[in-house]
Amino acid sequence: MSAARRAREQATLFELDLDEETPVDAAEEALELELPLAPPPKAVPQRVVAAGATAAATAPFRARLFAGLVDLGVHVAVAALALGGARAMEVEPALPQLPAFALLLLVFSLFYTVVPLAFWGKTPGMAAVGLACQAGDDLPLTFAEALRRWLGELVTVALLGLPGLAALGAAHRSLADRWSGSELVVD
Repeated sequence: MSAARRAREQATLFELDLDEETPVDAAEEALELELPLAPPPKAVPQRVVAAGATAAATAPFRARLFAGLVDLGVHVAVAALALGGARAMEVEPALPQLPAFALLLLVFSLFYTVVPLAFWGKTPGMAAVGLACQAGDDLPLTFAEALRRWLGELVTVALLGLPGLAALGAAHRSLADRWSGSELVVD
C-alpha cells in the first residue's frame, strides 16, 4: 500500500465534521492556545543514500533465521506449557484431543504474530535480533498485510522451511515477504 493511499485512508478515517461557527475576530483567535495532541517528533538523523540504493538495509538471512527460531521457540514453549498444564490436571492427552490442541496453538500463533506486526512492525523474535517489517512506506503493516505474512510463515513452517530459502536469492525476499508485500529490514 503506498504512503499516499495510506495517508488518504487515515485522513478520511479521522476527519471530523465540525459545524461552522460564527467568525471569531483576529484578537480572540490570537489569544487561543493550540496544544499539540502529541509531543513534537524527535529529530531523526538523515541517512545518506546513494542513487538507486534503499534507505534501510535488507535483513540478512542469518538474522531472519535466528528471529524465526526465537519465535518458534516461544511457540514450542507455549505448547509444552499447555501439555504440562493438562498433565498437571491429570488429563492424559489423547489423539481425539489433537485438533483442539492444534487450534489452541494456531490461535496463539495468530495473536503472537499479527498483533505485534500490525502495531509495532516486529514480532518479539524480530525485536530480539533487531529487525523490523515494513510495507515500503516506513509504517508498520496493516492487519491484512500482517495476516498474509502470518499465513506465509505458516506455509513455510509446514513445508519445513523450504519457502524461506527464497530469501537467499537476489531479491532477499521470502514467501512471507512476497505474500504480504513487505520486506524485513535491519531496524
